[in-house]
Amino acid sequence: MLQEKAKPDVTAPKFPTSRALTRTGGRAAALAAAVLIGAPLVSAAPATAEEGNTFLRTEQEVFDLISKSAPLNQREAVRGYPAQGMDSAEVALDTVAAVYSPEQALNDASATLGSGFDLDPNLPSEGPDIRADNGDDREPWLDGWDAKSMCGQPSHRPGGHPMPCGFVGVLDTAYPVMQTSAAVMGKAQFSYKTGATVGQDTTQTSGWSIGGKVTSELSTPGGPGGGKAGTELNFTYSQSTSTTNRWTTMTEQTNTYDVPDGTSGWIEGRANGGTYSGYIVYKLDFVNAGGEERQKMVLIPARVLIQAPTHPAPMTFVKRTG
Repeated sequence: MLQEKAKPDVTAPKFPTSRALTRTGGRAAALAAAVLIGAPLVSAAPATAEEGNTFLRTEQEVFDLISKSAPLNQREAVRGYPAQGMDSAEVALDTVAAVYSPEQALNDASATLGSGFDLDPNLPSEGPDIRADNGDDREPWLDGWDAKSMCGQPSHRPGGHPMPCGFVGVLDTAYPVMQTSAAVMGKAQFSYKTGATVGQDTTQTSGWSIGGKVTSELSTPGGPGGGKAGTELNFTYSQSTSTTNRWTTMTEQTNTYDVPDGTSGWIEGRANGGTYSGYIVYKLDFVNAGGEERQKMVLIPARVLIQAPTHPAPMTFVKRTG
């Protein structure tokens, strides 16, 4: 497992946009009451917030608080194609390679995802085939099949194993903001309701990662918050090879925010996980019509939302002020 713990990096880019390249071209205990970390439905007790009415002003304060209960690894690996939690925006090679080299990714894939990602020294090899961006996922050796369709398919080699796929990456953004309420100017008070339902992936396709879908609620039923804000949000995520406590449904809870005089206050819903920039990696064994065998490793830039490995709740709702 890639177990190096994450360190705060409040300047890390969030979903940067970069130009496409060619195929060969190289994103607090003292702060206790500011947070409600929802308890999963594993007991009759509802989720609770700690006493007090403390507010978080900076990203560093948010990181320090959530990381105490939902620590992240600096590097992660996902076994199978990361069908859940993958960013659909452009992810360019130059952006990823600036923080995580293809060479290191190949080493990590072999070390964490198993020997299926090692090339056979007795066969001719080509590559590695490093793609320009996440949209460049068609395989020329297989008539343009996309990576999602190929992963887990039978090997072209007689007696070979199904085509291995995975994802390896480094932490890009810790605890991304998924929801925010309307900002309220103090002095004021408003109530807000939170909750999250987790739907596990029970129809997993062979060769794809394990993950699920979160439906999160953050609403202000009345008062200065006004109406209902951010009533519902859906997002997907993947589990990693280091996951020991999968996300489960959180209990619904209503709380109160006393906004101090002269400041603006709002609620943020943060995912108890991180986005990781790295590569979809697969090994392709191929036999042409003449019976000639060859092999290669393929790396496709990608960004994936991965749950914190040890925390069972998908969301943390924090009180912000500014």
